[in-house]
Amino acid sequence: MSEQKDEWWVSRSGHQFGPVTFAEVVEAAKQGRLEPRTDMLYGGALTDWVPAGEVEGVFEKHAAPVEQPSSEAAGKSSEDKLSDSGEFDFRQGGAERINLPGATRLGWILGAFVLPAVLMVGLMMFLPTLGDLAGKKIAPFLPALILVPWMIVLVVTVKRFQNLGMSGWWLLGLLVPFLNWWLQYRLFACPPAYAFTKRLDTIGKVLATLYWLFLAGAIALGIFVGVTGGAAMFDQASKDGEWQKLKNQWSEMKDAAEKQTAPAAPADTE
Repeated sequence: MSEQKDEWWVSRSGHQFGPVTFAEVVEAAKQGRLEPRTDMLYGGALTDWVPAGEVEGVFEKHAAPVEQPSSEAAGKSSEDKLSDSGEFDFRQGGAERINLPGATRLGWILGAFVLPAVLMVGLMMFLPTLGDLAGKKIAPFLPALILVPWMIVLVVTVKRFQNLGMSGWWLLGLLVPFLNWWLQYRLFACPPAYAFTKRLDTIGKVLATLYWLFLAGAIALGIFVGVTGGAAMFDQASKDGEWQKLKNQWSEMKDAAEKQTAPAAPADTE
């Protein structure tokens, strides 16, 4: 633990508190103010939130429970990190906000849309020139550069999920219909650690409203185009007599099939 930055955050009931030191976390566990199964910890060498009871060194077997210090001994100063009432102290400004590692909202938008678009345009414009300069041996491999923007999108999206407090494997969920709408909403609008806080900040509320309005508008437009386009095709087919042609072709095919399956007439015998 000493080799890592001694900054830890505690999550309880969707609220985050920190940073605190590892010693303060251990002290809270000794005093019974930390729940090993439901309280989550993040910090040190951890790359994701982990139940406090699974973090090595937090809960140990003690010979005797540590007595709760009196209010006079504790001091109850403004520098106290954890309260003694079993709840975390949120009185310090910004205590509920936590920035997890990974890509933020702006970083994801830039890394998943803006940068790949710029790279794609650049590759399309300069790839022939690069082919001429690279020579015959290297030129066949240059088209593989088109994969670079897509790799950037994948990496940044995984980092964005981690920033939300989610597993990077949620990337595969973007391939699932309807589920990808919910995941894209989180990627686009939600602040860091949203998987734990379930709280939107002001910017997140604005972005969420814009996202769902855009999605609803796109769905409505798709339904409108599908209905009107289908009606137009039906009207045009009726005017051109296509339905009658199809009906006649179906009747001919049906008659031919019946003739093939009909039993042959018995031969006349004298």
